[in-house]
Amino acid sequence: MPSPVETPKVVDGSALTVEKSIPVAVHPEHETPGGFLFLTSIDQVAHIVVSTVYCFERSNENAVDVIKQALSKVLVHYYPLAGRLAKSSEGKLIVDCQKKLGVPFVEAVADCDLDSLGDMSILHPDVLGKLVYKDPTTQNMPETAPLLTAQVTKLKNGGLILGIALNHCMSDGISAIKFINSWSEIARGKPLSVVPCHDRTILKPRMPHQICGPYDDFVQISDVSNMTALYEKEQNVCRSFHFDSEKLATVKKMATACGQVKRSITSFVALTALVWRARSMALKMKPHQQTMLTIPVDFRSKLSPPIPDGFFGNAVVFPCCLCNTGELFDEPISSTAERIAEAIERVNEDYARSRIDYLDKYGFEEFALGTLLISSWTKLDYGSSDFGWGEPRQFGTGSLPAKSCLFMRGWRNKKDVVVVLSLPFSAMNTFQECLQV
Repeated sequence: MPSPVETPKVVDGSALTVEKSIPVAVHPEHETPGGFLFLTSIDQVAHIVVSTVYCFERSNENAVDVIKQALSKVLVHYYPLAGRLAKSSEGKLIVDCQKKLGVPFVEAVADCDLDSLGDMSILHPDVLGKLVYKDPTTQNMPETAPLLTAQVTKLKNGGLILGIALNHCMSDGISAIKFINSWSEIARGKPLSVVPCHDRTILKPRMPHQICGPYDDFVQISDVSNMTALYEKEQNVCRSFHFDSEKLATVKKMATACGQVKRSITSFVALTALVWRARSMALKMKPHQQTMLTIPVDFRSKLSPPIPDGFFGNAVVFPCCLCNTGELFDEPISSTAERIAEAIERVNEDYARSRIDYLDKYGFEEFALGTLLISSWTKLDYGSSDFGWGEPRQFGTGSLPAKSCLFMRGWRNKKDVVVVLSLPFSAMNTFQECLQV
């Protein structure tokens, strides 16, 4: 079977013209609580801004006002987003909810329609910069930067793009989508289906810390394959590869072919095994090179009692698989899938709380190039983000860091999976060859 079809290349944005208004601050419609919001040890290490776009084929004449007014209303419920970060007496990040500076909101007009923009799953940095507002005066100034920004760009033929920049320390993907969907419910005149819970103290570290490690996640991997030089020498390119249901079934069959599989292997696990191996080959990792795969796993349902459904924050941990590249290449893909399934199964309450304690005590060090972080957005409910003119036709984000890979739903067929990652140019060509199934 041929390799997965490479999806259309990212539009570079050179021909896209967007006229933006001066940003205005949107505040909660009513008075909201002040004080300070505790951020967990998981929140502390998630201090990056994530940009996303929601692309609508149509809207109406007053769409910008509807979205803006609904934002003011939803901020009453999600009031920490109108605050700013601060430092506690212990030097930890917290949210100052008394510093009610609001959410910068930008109105914009583009000179094109949605069709001319093509595949919006992964946006070129130039395009992202035109569709998502970031305050240039607060770069590298976390205590003055907004926690959320919003930009509404009207397109020709009635289309519309909502661009969001959200500080990851405020929420993981699950919480972020719940916020967007609450916002859209209010825009349609509906009550919130999920009331947010801002009590993050349920994920406080234990004192004394109770760390059950050792954690492979925190092993520092040496670059014995000289990958750093490859990344420095060549241009880093971001591409996406499309797996339809037939190709996904083939990958899953490969991952269960040996008859020795002890666990139920999902399509996600099977595809993850294939991508991990293909990237390691593409980067020409030496047999004695350690390679690590890590996956964010939601632990909301793992605690007793479970975390409230409306919990707004980060509730993911990152179990990992660690081995020498020689082992990874020599073993059947079914064994690799077993490794991954076993790592995911390890996540329970003890694991999650131990991880919280570990991060509180030791902090977090950046992953090495031998590490691959695979996140799946295939189950995020962005199809419910209907502001009154239908669900988004497309949902997208920006280019990915060198050590990250993203699984997204196909925008034409939601059962398909699009694999997105960044690699040096020569490695990307090899990666595509290694994906052949």
